[in-house]
Amino acid sequence: MQRFGIRYRIRVLEGESLEKKALGIAYEQSVELPYDVISEEIRERIVGQLGTPTLLEDGRYELEIRYPVGNAAPEIVQFLNVLFGNVSLTPGVQVVGVEWESLNEILYGPKFGVEGIRSVLEQPKRPLSCTALKPMGFSSQQLADLAYEFAMGGIDIIKDDHGLADQSYAPFEERVTAITRSVERANEQTGRHSVYAPNITAGIQDLQYRMDFARAQGCGAVLYSPNLGGLEAMHVLAHESDGLPIMAHPAFSGSYVTHKEQGFSPAFMYGELYRALGADMSIYPNAGGRFSFSLEECLAINIACRASLPSYKTCFPTPGGGVQWKQIPDWAKKYGLDTIFLMGGSLYQHPEGIRVAAQTVRETLESLVDGV
Repeated sequence: MQRFGIRYRIRVLEGESLEKKALGIAYEQSVELPYDVISEEIRERIVGQLGTPTLLEDGRYELEIRYPVGNAAPEIVQFLNVLFGNVSLTPGVQVVGVEWESLNEILYGPKFGVEGIRSVLEQPKRPLSCTALKPMGFSSQQLADLAYEFAMGGIDIIKDDHGLADQSYAPFEERVTAITRSVERANEQTGRHSVYAPNITAGIQDLQYRMDFARAQGCGAVLYSPNLGGLEAMHVLAHESDGLPIMAHPAFSGSYVTHKEQGFSPAFMYGELYRALGADMSIYPNAGGRFSFSLEECLAINIACRASLPSYKTCFPTPGGGVQWKQIPDWAKKYGLDTIFLMGGSLYQHPEGIRVAAQTVRETLESLVDGV
C-alpha cells in the first residue's frame, strides 16, 4: 500500500507522553476513533504509521507519520484535511514537511516555475523585481499611470496590491484594462517586457471570471491569495490549459505560521504547500521588514521553494513587506539569483520619483549577475 509521510514537530506538554500524543495524531487524522474500537485490519490499512522520533535542541520531537495515499486521494481538500484537520486544534503540534513524491497524482506543483517565469519575462539570469500598485483609493487611471512609470523604469512584475478588488473607485474590469494598456505602451517604448499581475482573489462565483478576464486582456500573470480565496482553487487555476503564472500572496495566513510551535513552519507554508498547490511565485514577509520573520526562517523558505523534487518545478521565492531598494545587493548575496524582490514603500519614497527608482533597481539587478 502506497503511503506518504507528514513530518511534525511535537511539544510534549505536562501530563503527556510522546507516544500517546503521536498515536493520538495518527488516529485523529485517520479513523478518529479510540484504539480499542478499531479492528486490526483497519489499523494496519488506514491508520498512520509512526516513524522514529528525533529529539531536537529546543526540547521538541520531530516525527514522521505515514498515511495511506488513499486516505487523501483523489481530492485536494481531503488531502488538506489529512494534513492538518482536527489536529490543528491540538496544542504543540506543527507540520514541517511532507513527502510530496507520493502525491504527484493529486498535486501537480507549479505550471511555469522559475524557468517558465524567466521565459515569460525574457530574463534568463538576474534576480527579478516586483512592485505593488497602491494605495487603495486611487482611481483606475491613477493606478495605470503608476504602472506606466514603473514599467518605463524597468520593474519586471507590476502587481495589484492585494487590497485592490472590485471597489467602486477602481472597478476590476476598468482597472485591469487600463493598467494592461499602460504596461503594454511602456513595453513598446522601452523594448523591455514588464508584466502586470492583477489581483484575481475573489469568491467562487467571481474567481474564474476574473482569471478569464485577465487572460483575455493579455496580462502576464495574476496575483492570488490562497488563504482568502481557497487553497484548492489555486491548484485548479494553475493547471488550466491556458493558465497564467500565479503569484501567491500570504494574506490571511499569519495565524498558521507565527506561533513557533503550532500550525505550519513558514518554510512549509510558503515554500512547500503553496508550491505543491501551483504557485509559481510565493510572497513571504522578509526579515528586517515590518513583520517578524527571522533571516533563518526566510532562508528556509527560499530553500523549500527551490529544492529539487522529481515531480514539481521550482518556485520563485518573493520576499516583501519592507524590502528597501538600497539593500538589494545585500539581500541578493544572501538569497541568490533565483529570487524576486518585492518592493513598495521604498520605491514610492524615492526623491526622484518612481521611474528613477525603478530604473535604479533594474540597473542594480543587472549588475548582480556576475557578482552573486
